[in-house]
Amino acid sequence: MDIKSPMALFQRFKNNHVIMSGFYKGVSGMSLFISIPLLIKYLGEDNYGVWVLVFTLFQWVLLMDFGIQSSLKTKIPVLLHENKIDLLKSYIKTTYKISVYIALAILIAFTVLIYFIDIKALFNISFLSASFVKNIFLINIFFFCATFVVNIHKSLYVSFLKGKYAEESLAVNQSGFLVLIILAIFLFPNITIDNKLILISCLNGFYCLGVNLFYTIRFFRMENLSLKTTEKTPPGFIPELLKLGSKYMLIQLGLMFIFSSDNYIISNSFSPKDIVPYDSVNRIFQFPIMIIFAAISPLWSMFAKDYVEKDYKKLLSKFKKFNLLFIGIFLFIIVLALLCPFIIPIWINENLEIPSNLILYIALVTSLRIYTNFYSFFLYGIGKLHKYIAILLVSMILKIPLTYFLIYLDFGINSVVISTLFLMIIWIVFIPYECYALVNKLKKNE
Repeated sequence: MDIKSPMALFQRFKNNHVIMSGFYKGVSGMSLFISIPLLIKYLGEDNYGVWVLVFTLFQWVLLMDFGIQSSLKTKIPVLLHENKIDLLKSYIKTTYKISVYIALAILIAFTVLIYFIDIKALFNISFLSASFVKNIFLINIFFFCATFVVNIHKSLYVSFLKGKYAEESLAVNQSGFLVLIILAIFLFPNITIDNKLILISCLNGFYCLGVNLFYTIRFFRMENLSLKTTEKTPPGFIPELLKLGSKYMLIQLGLMFIFSSDNYIISNSFSPKDIVPYDSVNRIFQFPIMIIFAAISPLWSMFAKDYVEKDYKKLLSKFKKFNLLFIGIFLFIIVLALLCPFIIPIWINENLEIPSNLILYIALVTSLRIYTNFYSFFLYGIGKLHKYIAILLVSMILKIPLTYFLIYLDFGINSVVISTLFLMIIWIVFIPYECYALVNKLKKNE
């Protein structure tokens, strides 16, 4: 009987991009899990709420790329399959050029916008001066725009079916930032709150930029890939790229709007301090989301490859395996929901007042989000997005009025989660059905 040695098993797991992506995301999640109570203690609840608002803005900035980075994960597997290496190089080079232009446009636009909009009043930040609020947002926008360009390496790793390195870079970034937070607490414990916010912003900005630069260089060396090529992209290539990319951007912005606008709604309707209990519970359930999303992220390009090759059997096999796996995932989330009231006091070490049923609502949203996201990755990979975008647009239109209606009915901060839960019920019916319909169409056309 062939018994594999521990070292052989270790190498097998190490070379499995799905398993290692999940592992690295676990490291990222654990680092984030530890860093949150440290930041709350260091900044205070009010200023931590401001940091959450700023960091959420960072997520919005990274999505404003017209989807060209997401398009890499769909287009590159096809170009590799067709062995069009020079066109691939030209495609990547064009992506970097467009990203630089977009980053500059975002930086200028946000700078102008911040000086014309009273952010302090918009987000109900009464405890900081208007000039400081503007400056803290500007500092972070600068770093986020710079990171925006070098962040392309994550899509490149996934495109070349080496998704574990994209998650490895996130793990290095998050764990390194945790170390920097600890150093800040020990070295600068008594500086003013204003300076603490500036310090955390600069530490996060410089470190994140450095890590992304390192992994960008590492990708091109690993693939022995140079962007030197005389081939130009075909005349219709860039419009086609932007057309597909715009769909991905619309999807990403839509998802951010639905899942990340909650912090801004809470700040506007209540106060930045009220973000803390919602964010704390949400972060606990982000842990399984982060791990599972990272584990399935390499499937984006794998789905694209299988669909191009018309391998419907492999696609159906992936669907079946995930459906079985989801039973275990759902049971884990139930256990996590039961443990959550005991975890929060130990984790945060603060007497947070958690609204009744908030944990239950977030647990349900988490479960539905994981299930629909797997099937969404299939649609992303094959580029069949029209119906998906339609349901997403309807959800975006309903999100805000539904949330404020629930606030009016006195559901408190639970309103932001209940409104999302209503929308997710629609998704869980539509998205898997669309995926199976497309795969069965492949089967019929065999």
